[in-house]
Order: sequence, then C-alpha cells, then structure tokens
Amino acid sequence: MGKRQLLFVTYRDENLEEGVSYAIELAKAMYEDITLLLVKKPTNLMDKLGDLMTAVSFAEADEHETAREIMAGDSPEKQVAYDAKLAELMVRCKQEGISVNVQRTDLDAVTGIRSFLKNNAGIDKVVLSPVMTESGNVTSKDLNRLVRTASRPIVTMTRQACAVAV
Repeated sequence: MGKRQLLFVTYRDENLEEGVSYAIELAKAMYEDITLLLVKKPTNLMDKLGDLMTAVSFAEADEHETAREIMAGDSPEKQVAYDAKLAELMVRCKQEGISVNVQRTDLDAVTGIRSFLKNNAGIDKVVLSPVMTESGNVTSKDLNRLVRTASRPIVTMTRQACAVAV
C-alpha cells in the first residue's frame, strides 16, 4: 500500500513557494506524499475590464501579439518561469524524500477540491496555501461549506506579519 497523500492547494498563477515549506514539513512528519492541486483563481469584472482595456491599447499601437497574450492570460515567459519554480519545488521535495504529484484544474478552489477529493480516496488532509484565504479569495462561507462536505481535515494558513527592526 502506498503512502497517504496531503493535498496542497494553491492558485496556478500565484507565488508557488508560499506555504510550501509548511506543507513539506507536515508531509514529512505525517509520513505522507504531496499532491499539489493548482486551481483557477477567481477573476472579477474589474480585472477583466482592465485586461481588455490594456489589450485594446496595445492593439491600437500595432502591438497585436502583446494584445493577444494579454487577452489569453499569462505570457509565455511568465509560464516558463512558473514551470521552472514548479520543477524546483519537485526537486526540493525529492531531496526531502517526498513524492509530489501535480494536478491542474480549471475549476474554482472549492469546486476543484471537492471534485478532486471525490475522485481520490488516498487524500488524508487538505492544506490551503496563504494566497487562498487572503483578500476573500475563499470566503468563510465557502470554507465552511468545504469543511462540511470534504470529510477530511482542512488546514488553512495565513501570512505572518513581518516586524521591522529599528
């Protein structure tokens, strides 16, 4: 029988390192491997409108390729950098003796987690990265709904305030 899995959930276009150290230490302590679930970050209307206006400005300046990249989302350079960070994370976990499985979904956080848990019985607990709960990305209502329906422990993380030494 294989190791149990810790499901670490973060947005696929956000800072990947945030919360990973805690997830790695938790996985080592619990003798578990990590499944990294990259979910789609919710976008609001103002973000979409801002992207549209930026793309229009580039198109008017005959920068059509840049306008297409803005409308498509991430630039190829940004995706390459993100993939490099993901590969670095996988090497780091391997050095710690932890196997990492990466899954991507186009679903929002709550729906993606519930769907993943329904199809994967080996998940022991769910760890949400700090970017998931900041700025109301996952509301307390969504979190409560997830806790009631997930039937697994849900661990949330927050960022610690940094004190400036004087």
